[in-house]
Amino acid sequence: MSDNQNLPVITLKSNIPVTNSRDVAAFFGKRHYNVLWDIDALECSPEFRALNFEATTETRRAGAVTRDMRSIDMTKDGFTFLVMGFTGRKAAAFKEAYIARFNEMEAELREASAAGCSKRSDAASGD
Repeated sequence: MSDNQNLPVITLKSNIPVTNSRDVAAFFGKRHYNVLWDIDALECSPEFRALNFEATTETRRAGAVTRDMRSIDMTKDGFTFLVMGFTGRKAAAFKEAYIARFNEMEAELREASAAGCSKRSDAASGD
């Protein structure tokens, strides 16, 4: 699976990549009000919530009725925090891709660290 298949729509808001609760609901096949409930029920700190979740409203028209509809924009960290609690095939695919990428980055850091140690020992020995 490519990275794009493991993520909902991402847009830039004030130059910060965000996704919206409506896009998350559509991507994971959930009802939007359930995603809002999940976000509201997250047991994260107030600081984390303030940095990673922003309530928004958009006016929607259904026939002659106009209503303000609540949604939430979230950063990558907010999205990740939320989705780690989801279940299902797409959530599992996201979690597996996240873990695989984390392991790749860990291996890259270990290789860079080993190369740095090798260079320092060569310099110390006068090679």
